[in-house]
Amino acid sequence: MIKRVFAILAIMAMVSSCTKEDRNNTIVNQEESIDRYITSLEGVRVARNGGSNRIVYTEGVGLDSLAAGDSIKFYYAGYIFSNGKGNLFATNNPQIAQEKNFPLSGDVEKRVLDSRSLISGLANGLVGAKKGEKCDIVFSAKYGFNNTVVYDVPKLTPLIFEVWVEGIVKN
Repeated sequence: MIKRVFAILAIMAMVSSCTKEDRNNTIVNQEESIDRYITSLEGVRVARNGGSNRIVYTEGVGLDSLAAGDSIKFYYAGYIFSNGKGNLFATNNPQIAQEKNFPLSGDVEKRVLDSRSLISGLANGLVGAKKGEKCDIVFSAKYGFNNTVVYDVPKLTPLIFEVWVEGIVKN
């Protein structure tokens, strides 16, 4: 009986180990795919921070840039990353909602820049952004919803957010 219990525990440990290794391999593959995507872009500036990549299409203005703890007012469109923008899963941008025939996920967001009020990939990616900036922020599942299904986003899904920074407040 004791041998059987130990055998079952050993099998469970191996399955758990393989699952964790599979997740890690998935995330490594996602990060490589994100790097290939970024490398394929021309005429953009890329800022990397804490596993997030901010692809800047329109530079912001002013001397103030976002730092952890500051407040941000922004519009967004969240997509599943699939070598670029895949399926839209959330937006508060009326123009994107109309173009994609997608329901609005609220009004302009006003948040403190930290991982308690934003997923870490988005919070890390916004560091350094300025008012008026138009950018995409892309990151692996490790910095998104990780191993959790959220709304229509499957677990272990890389994400890309299109972001329009409307304002910042230094805190």
